[in-house]
Amino acid sequence: MTTKTPMLGTTILSQKWQHIIITAALLLSAALVFLTLYGFVAGSTCQYSISLHVPDDERDVFMTCYRGKVVALQSKVDKYDKIVSKWKVEAQQLRFGDQTIYFVYSRVPLITDDKQDTNDRFNQISSAYNLLFYKMIRAKEDIYIFQTFPRSYIHKGKIEGFIDLWDDE
Repeated sequence: MTTKTPMLGTTILSQKWQHIIITAALLLSAALVFLTLYGFVAGSTCQYSISLHVPDDERDVFMTCYRGKVVALQSKVDKYDKIVSKWKVEAQQLRFGDQTIYFVYSRVPLITDDKQDTNDRFNQISSAYNLLFYKMIRAKEDIYIFQTFPRSYIHKGKIEGFIDLWDDE
C-alpha cells in the first residue's frame, strides 16, 4: 500500500477552507458585477445638457448625455471671440448616487494647430486617464460639479434635462 505525500513547500488546504474561499470569491465577483451593472444602468438613464464656464483657464464646456453616452465640447476663445482651441471628449456615464464616473474612450482636438493653450494642456494631461470621478449636485436648473483632478475645484453650470432616473428636479 502506497500513500501520496504532498510536495515539499506546498500547503494543503482542507476541503472546508477551499469551499469557503471559492464561495467568498464568487460572492465578491457577483457583488462587483452587480455594482458595475447598477452604475451602468443608472448612468444610461441620463438625458441632459450642461453648459459651464471654467474661469481658471477661460474655457467653456458644453456637454450632453443621452442613454449613458456623454459628449463634451471644450472650447477656448480669444479676446475677439475667435475659437482658438476646441476638443471633443466622449465617455460612458456611470452613476452611483451623486457620484458620476466617466469612462472616457475618445478625446480629440477639433482644431489642430501649433499653438498650445490651457485648454490643450488640460486635455493632454487628462488624456492619460480613462476614468474621471465627479460629484454632481443639482439645484433646480443649476448644477454643481465637484472635481479633484487635476485640481480641486467646484464648477457651477446650467443644466437642462435629468442626470439619471432618480433626478427629481
